[in-house]
Amino acid sequence: MDSMGYDQSMNLPLLTLGSNNTTDFDYAVYLQDEDMDYLGDGGSSGSASVMNDARPTSASPPTSATVRNQRQRLERRGHTKSRRGCYNCKRRRIKCQETRPACGHCVKTGLKCEYPLVPQITHQPQHQIPLFSLQDMRFFQHFLLNCTPHHPLGNDSIWTHEVPCLSQNHEYLMHAILGLAASDLMIQDPSLVTFAMAHRLKAIKAIKKTLTNVPKTSDDTFEEGNALLATCFALTFQSVMLDDGMAEFMTFCRGIVIVAIQMYCKGAKFIFSNFLGEGRVNELQPLMDAIPPIRQSWTDMAVANIAALRPLCEMQVEVEYLGLLTDVAQALYTSSFLAYQILCKHYGWWMQIPHENFQSLIDPSNQTCLLLASHWIALKQIMAVITEAENDHRPGNQKQKQADMGELRWLKHLNRQIDSDHQQYNQWPVWVEQQLDMDLGYFGKRII
Repeated sequence: MDSMGYDQSMNLPLLTLGSNNTTDFDYAVYLQDEDMDYLGDGGSSGSASVMNDARPTSASPPTSATVRNQRQRLERRGHTKSRRGCYNCKRRRIKCQETRPACGHCVKTGLKCEYPLVPQITHQPQHQIPLFSLQDMRFFQHFLLNCTPHHPLGNDSIWTHEVPCLSQNHEYLMHAILGLAASDLMIQDPSLVTFAMAHRLKAIKAIKKTLTNVPKTSDDTFEEGNALLATCFALTFQSVMLDDGMAEFMTFCRGIVIVAIQMYCKGAKFIFSNFLGEGRVNELQPLMDAIPPIRQSWTDMAVANIAALRPLCEMQVEVEYLGLLTDVAQALYTSSFLAYQILCKHYGWWMQIPHENFQSLIDPSNQTCLLLASHWIALKQIMAVITEAENDHRPGNQKQKQADMGELRWLKHLNRQIDSDHQQYNQWPVWVEQQLDMDLGYFGKRII
C-alpha cells in the first residue's frame, strides 16, 4: 500500500436501478442467492470474497433446512490457509507464501506487500466486553469530524448521529467505522495500514454470520438491517483506498442492495433517506444542464477506443458492459446530465446482474473485462467536471478536503494487469493515467 496521498472519498453516482419506478426492480436476481455464504469460510479474512462464494439456486427463498445445511458445511471446512499471510492474500483468500519482504502474489500483481504485526497474547476475563484503545478513540473522532461517507446523499446527520449510536450495539459496524477512519488517516501516516486492515478484516468476519442469518431474523430488523447497511457503505468507501479495491467496491455495493431488499421485504424502515436517489437525480439536473460538454477531443478518444473493444466482447455480459460505456461516451457530445444518467444506469446494471455474470466482470483473469473496467474508470476521469456537481449539491461539502484520487489507484492497478497481447487496446486508459500523473486537475477536477 503506497502513500500517494489519496483521499478515500469518491464520487459514487446516485443509486438508480434502471427505472424511475422501483417496482420494476428484479428482486429475484438477489433472492435467488439468499442462502449464500456471502463472506466465505470462517478460516478466511478476505473482503475480496464477499458474496463471491455464491452458488446460483432457484428463485424461491431457502428453507430452514437449506440454511442449516449451509451452516454445517461451513463449520466442517478445514483451515488450510496461511495464518500469517500478508493483507493482500488474506483479502483475496489465497494462500500466501509468506516470503519476505514481499510474497510472490504481491510481486506478480505489483501490489505493496504488508504483513500484520505479530499479535501479543493478552488474557482477559471470560465474557469481558472488548475494550477499544486510545488509537481507536482517535479513529472514531476522526470518522465523526472528517470522513463520514457522503452516500446516500443528504444523510450527513445520520452518519454523525444515528450510525455512531448503532455501532455501540453492533461490533461489525464499529470495526467498519474505525477501519474507514484509519484508512483516511493513512494519507498522513501510512503506518496505520495495520490498524486499517485489522479493523476491516474484523468487520468482515463479524458480519459473516449475521448476513448468513438475515433471511431468518425477525426481531430487531430495523436496527440490525440499518447497522448492516451502514457497515456495507463504510466497507465500500474503504475499498477506494485499496489499489485492487474495485472488485471489493462493486461487491459491497451489491451487498448494500441485497440487505436493503431484505429490509424492504420485511417492512423495516430505513434510517437513510433518498436511498435510491431518484429525487436527487432530478435535483442535480439544473446543475448539470449548466455544464457545457467536455472537450470534444477527449470525447472523440473515448468513443473511438471503447468502440475498438467490440471485437473482444463475446459473452453477453461483455456486450452489455460495452454498450453502456458506449452510451455514456456518446452522450458526452450533447448532454452532461444525460451522460451522468447513463453512468448511474451502469451502476444499477452490474448491481442487478446474476451472480455468475458478476463474477465474470471481476474475474482478474478475464482480459476483456479488465479492459472494459479500465475504460470505465478512464471515462469517469474525463467526466470529472460533471461528477463533481454531485459534491456541489451536497450539504457540508467542506468535508471534501482533497481530490478524489481513489479511482486513480484502481486505474493504475488495472493498467498493470493488462497483458502484452492486449496492451494495444489499453492505450487510452494509460494516456488518461499519464495526464493525471502530470496534473491531477487536467480533466477539470478541483484540487483543494
